Order: sequence, then C-alpha cells, then structure tokens
Amino acid sequence: MDSKRYAKHRNKKISRKVIIGIIVAAIVVTAAAIFAVANIPKDITILDGSTSLTVTTNETDAKVIVEENGFTLGQFDVIDDSQMNKENALIIIKREMNVVFCEGKNSWKVTLPARTAGDVLAYLGKELEEGDVLEPAEFELIEEGDKITFYKAGEATLEADGTTKQIKTSNKTVKQLLEENGITLAKEDEVTPALDTVLADGETIKVTRVKYAKETEKKEIAVKTVTKKDDTLAKGTKKVLKKGSAGEEEITYKVRYEDGKAVKKEVVAKKVIKKAVNKVVAVGTYVAPTVKKNQTKTATASAGDFKYTRKYTGIASAYYEPPGSLTASGMTVGVGRIGVNPKEIPYGTKLYVTGYGYCVAADCGWGTTGMGRIADLYMNSEEECEQWGIREVTVYVLE
Repeated sequence: MDSKRYAKHRNKKISRKVIIGIIVAAIVVTAAAIFAVANIPKDITILDGSTSLTVTTNETDAKVIVEENGFTLGQFDVIDDSQMNKENALIIIKREMNVVFCEGKNSWKVTLPARTAGDVLAYLGKELEEGDVLEPAEFELIEEGDKITFYKAGEATLEADGTTKQIKTSNKTVKQLLEENGITLAKEDEVTPALDTVLADGETIKVTRVKYAKETEKKEIAVKTVTKKDDTLAKGTKKVLKKGSAGEEEITYKVRYEDGKAVKKEVVAKKVIKKAVNKVVAVGTYVAPTVKKNQTKTATASAGDFKYTRKYTGIASAYYEPPGSLTASGMTVGVGRIGVNPKEIPYGTKLYVTGYGYCVAADCGWGTTGMGRIADLYMNSEEECEQWGIREVTVYVLE
C-alpha cells in the first residue's frame, strides 16, 4: 500500500474513533446531568382530605414519600401521582369511602377511593356537560356517607305571578328551581307538582297564589206565609190576618282567592239584624148545607118577586168603615156587602134584606153579640148608621 492511501485509511479510522468518543462523552454527560437533576430535592404537596403537607424530597416513589411523611394507607386507598412531576407537584391520597350517588329520581350507594365529588363522577364514568350541575361541586371535598347529586341539564316551564317562562331544570327539585328563580311562597300558596318532585325535561311548574278573606253581605229574609183554618169563612176563601214584613240578616263568608280571583265562598256565620214577621192568612173551611129544590120559595118585596131557599128573621144593626177597608172575605167594604154568620150563610151568597135591599154576604157579623143579631148592614156614613139604628129584618137567601 502506498503511503498516501495508508494515510488516508488511517485518518478515517481516527475520525470514527473521535466521533464515537464524542457520542460516549455526550451520553455520559447527559446521564450525569439526569442523575444530578433527579437527585436535586424538590417541593411536593401531599393532599389527604382537608390535610395539605408540602415536603422537600429527592425521592421519586410517591408511596415512599407518603409513608415517610406519616400518612398511613388503607388496603383500598389509592395514591394519585399523575401530577407529581408537574411544576406544582402534587400527590393526592384518595381514601376508600361509601357515598350515596343521586341522578334524577334514582340513587344508589357507591364504595370507591375518592377525595372530591369529581372523583365519584369519574369513577362512575360520567362527565359534566353544558348545563349539568354536580352537588357538591366537582372539586369540593367529600367524606364518608356524603350525598353526591348529579343534575342533568333540561328545560321546564314555570308559570307564576301571571308570567310564563322557560327555565333550566338540571333535574333539580321544584323547591330548588323556585328558589333559584326568586319565587317565594306564602303559607297558603300551592305548587304543582309537589316541592320535593325532581323535574324531568319538558315538565311544567305552576304556582298558584292563594289567599283567604272574610267578607260580609246583607240579605233580605223573605216573609213566610202561615195559614190558619177558619170555620167562619166559606171553603175556598182566604183572609189576610197579618201582612207580615221582611227581615234582614248579615252573612259572613270565607272567600278563597286564587291568583286574585274569587273561586269559592263558604258561609262561616249568620247574624239576624231584623227578624221577619210572618204573614198570617185565614183559610175558610165552612161548607154550607145543600138546599133541596123543593125548598125553594117565592117572596114579594118592593123590588119585585124573587125566589129564596131560606130566610132568617132577627135584629140587624148598621156599621161603617172607611172606603177601601177589607171585609172578612177579602172584598172591600161597600153598600150591598153585609156581615152575616158564615157558618150559616157562606161568603159570596146573594141575599135580600127587608128595608135594605139586594146584597151579598161579605163580612162576619151575625151572631157576634149573642143578642139575636142576624146581620150587620154597611152604610155610607156614620150618620146613616145612626139613622138605621137597630131594626128587625128578614134575611132571604136567594136561589
């Protein structure tokens, strides 16, 4: 081999050795650097429930760090070292515990290693989406026996105080949603569905404002009619003995208002202010005996001949009442309307009285004195009554 070629070959071997040496040196330096960094003490915060402890250590095993600093682990406790090598290094101890998890209308017991409410959600493979709510909040600490509620986002209709609006439900109870929307309930107010109902998407909450008030009003007490049998009146005839008068009462109501409208009234008290006076009416029961045809007779008077069935002879007196006054039969007084004994001569019977003329039985008068008086004859004035005085007459009952 000539010298030039040998020199060239030799130089290549030297170059390879140099490169290899550089690489080895770099690896050594890097390893030394890594070893040096790894052995540089660093601050790590250990979180265990509400306990927080920051330590300085060059240890890289999270379990060793935890145990070296006095934390005792249970069989099913878990160490989360996923943030151990971050700038703000953390080691999180998740303790085994039993909690109750609620979602919508369902709830169940969960046993798991956890420190926050978010740990429970993650353990169950659930995620918070827009509008969802977790109570306690995702990063809040929890303890043995706590209740964690997961509210899924939804929408409901709220009807209250004359307005209707759409609200987010997140599967919360009616009571919670009313509080969140500033709806305060008075004692008598009513809500549907019930306050402890967990609303599903699309449901409606209706608030009815209820009030009760006492109100009074005055009402007329109607006149009652009382009837009395009267055997001095002909059957079928009536006579008002007392007109009667209406009374007045005050009625107190309990009124139920719903959203300002009266929907129900209930009587709670009644008070009579003025008593009603009953109207008293006499009802005739007298029935005159039947007159046989062969009893019909004919008589002659100054007014001409007339037929009669019976006749009575006795004393007749006279009387006067102001025009418009009523007789016992209900007719108004007037000449030709006389008083008789209705047991013998029914009201409405046509008569002829000697010295007086044709007339009709309209009032009660015969036999009231027990002195043989058979008729009371109506006159136009007291003077005429005085002129008549007392006379003996014959009363004919006309056919």
